Parts: sequence; C-alpha cells; structure tokens
Amino acid sequence: MKCALAVWAGGCLASAAPAADATLKAGVARVSINPIEDKIPTPLGGYGAREGKPATGTLDTIYGKVILFELGGQRSALITVDMCSVPLCVAEETLKKAGIEGLTLERLLICASHTHAGLEGYSLDRRNVANNPHIGVFSEPVLNFVTDRLAKALREAKDALQPVKAASGAVELPGANRNRRGSKFVDPQLTVLRLDKADGSPWAVLVNYTAHGTFVGAQDMLVSGEWAGSMQRAVEDLFGGGVMCLYANGAEGDISPQGRSGGSDYEQAWNYGRQLGIAAWRLAKDLRSENIGRFAVESEWVRLPPRQGAPDFVKIAGEEYHVTQEQLDQMVKLLFPEQAPIYALRVNGFEMITFPGEPICELGLAVKDALRKAGIAHPCVAALTTDQIGYILTKADYQKSGYEVTASFYGDSLGPLLLEHARSLGLAAAAK
Repeated sequence: MKCALAVWAGGCLASAAPAADATLKAGVARVSINPIEDKIPTPLGGYGAREGKPATGTLDTIYGKVILFELGGQRSALITVDMCSVPLCVAEETLKKAGIEGLTLERLLICASHTHAGLEGYSLDRRNVANNPHIGVFSEPVLNFVTDRLAKALREAKDALQPVKAASGAVELPGANRNRRGSKFVDPQLTVLRLDKADGSPWAVLVNYTAHGTFVGAQDMLVSGEWAGSMQRAVEDLFGGGVMCLYANGAEGDISPQGRSGGSDYEQAWNYGRQLGIAAWRLAKDLRSENIGRFAVESEWVRLPPRQGAPDFVKIAGEEYHVTQEQLDQMVKLLFPEQAPIYALRVNGFEMITFPGEPICELGLAVKDALRKAGIAHPCVAALTTDQIGYILTKADYQKSGYEVTASFYGDSLGPLLLEHARSLGLAAAAK
C-alpha cells in the first residue's frame, strides 16, 4: 500500500501525492545542546527562585535528537530537546540555518522534555524583552548555540536517510505518576514508536510518558536531562548498537512523577528514569516492525483566545516570579502569541498529537480516546511542542484556580478550543 504525506497549513488541507519513490526514508542524529561547553552562561528552567543564576556545572549531557523523514520528495522532522520549554523562534532559526530543502515550519515538531534542570526556554525566546531574571533573561549566545547545534543535527540526519520499518506499542505503569491537583485523571500509559533499518535492526525509539521533570529543586544547579535523560540513556544502553532514544512528554500540566528512592534529588531522578527506561526497553525490544503503509504529518495554526493574566496570578505566582499586575499586563502581550501550531504525526498504528504548552491530563486523555475510536492502536499526546503558551486547562479546572491557572494566559476557553482542534487534526491524520 502506498504511503501518503499530508500537510495541513493555515487551516487548509493539502495532500501531497507521492512521487515514483513512495518508500518512507528516515535519518537520525543527536547533538549536545549544553552551552556550558562553549563557556556560555547557561540558565536552567522551571524555578523562579533560581533568580536567573547560571548553572554551576554539568551532571549529564543534554541533547537535541532528530528524526528526519522523507517521502516522495517531501520532508518532515521530529526533534526532541532536553529543555524546560521551546519557543517558536528556535524552530524558525533552526530551519533557516539547516537549509533542508522541502522542510518547513508546517512539518517540524520540536518537543521539550520539560526537565527542570535543562535549558530555560525563555532564555531562547526573542519575544522575551522583560529582562526579569525570575522568568529567564533572553540570551542571544544561548539561542545561537542551540540552533546551530540543531541545524547540524538536521543536516546529519539528512545525510543518513534510508528506508525504514516501524513498530509501536504501549504498556501501563500504574502508580508511577499522580495528579498533583487532586483530579481523578491520570495517564499511566507509556507508548513507544520504534524505527528499524530495512534489515530489521532497531535504529531509533521514541518514548512518550506523562510526568513533570521535577525531582530536582530550585537549589539544584547542575545541567541535567533529569529523569527523562536517565530514561533515554537506559533504553540506549539496553539496546546497544547505537540505538537512539527520544522522549516526548505527555499531557503533563497536572501530572507529577511518583515514587522517589535514593539520596540526592539527582539520584532519585536517575533511579526513576532508569525504571521507566527498563519498562520502555522491555516493551520496544519485542515489537515486530513492519513496512510503513500509513504515514502523515499535519499541522494547523490555531488562533487563540484574547490574552489575559489570571485573576490570582500576583497572589499565587507574583512573589516567585517578581511580577506585579502592571508588569503582567504588559508581559502577556509580549511573551504569548495570538496563534500557535498543533501537529499530528502518524506512522502506521501510532499517532501523536501535539500541544504548544502544558495541557492537563484530562485533555490528553480525551484526544487519545478519540483517536482510539478512529482506529489508531497507539495514540499519544506530546506537550510543550513548537512554542510555549502556558498551561492549557478545561473550563472547570480554570475556575478552581491554583498555580496552573496563574500560568494560563488565555482565559477559560483555551482548553476547549485546542481540544476541538487537536481532535479534528488527529482524526484527519487517522483517516489517511
């Protein structure tokens, strides 16, 4: 059966007819994205209490990892990064520097792991002119370092393009995460997509699991991929043979990891990640890959509701981030866009839908349920992908207030709006 690559851009669906060579090819590559290597001051993301102080050293290497796809002359890419969040300009400038023919913003998914010991997303965001160290100060050297490295990885992946097969699967890990807002909604499912070379040898494994990267605290000042970095290393070590593991976080807006063991925060993160990595490897190693008969990449730019600060922001988060109500009103217009992209990536029975921020678990479960009903065997949701618009909640959850609401900047209609578009986009890809 022939593959089809479809692109949804600007709300208009366009299907690209495959050329004579309709075999899906892929290339993979990885690069370190740790600016400390070039002696660049490196801010860590996740905690205003760090006051913008740079990392004091490196615990483990943080990476940008790339899968570049090519089908019938059309190209698309998935990049995962060990960052707290990823602003749109990272995608735009990486594309420009890479110069990959046929690869556009409409087909580029960049997923941040949300490690709270990785790069601060706002330090790479050109929109960030607030100069507030508690939310991160924009750094041209950091942005250039990261985008230069990611562009290099895209070019290396292009040089490695070759025919691939695919396999996907999912496993439940009960008790490994929890809802920190006390909601009943929790997603215990770990989902994998494995890409193999034509001879069937594993080449890359994408892991999707839902949990904040918050074993470390504000006092921890070493660069690290946190538990997600440990998980990826475990998968790679257990497979051996140069297999690359990538990670995309799920609808983690209200989901924390559960199950601390060990001494320091770093050891606890390592232990937790190692256990999840073993589970992912056990699942992935026994999957049987097949020729790829269904492939689709689609995207849509969604016009967002009017931007506004949450009523309780100053009371709940103002002290941590040192932001007054007047400053909040100004910053919301500067930092947060009027529109943002969502994506769908389908490979046979696997499909991933993205959100440009932090959706709560209830929204992610609703998207996955819709895709299962449409016949997708292994659906998943990726958060913090190709921009960061803050937390994404249901109307009911927005009314409950709390920290997540203070970091939601589009009122109570944002969650329902993005859920509607995510379902629609996902079903369009599922129909391919």
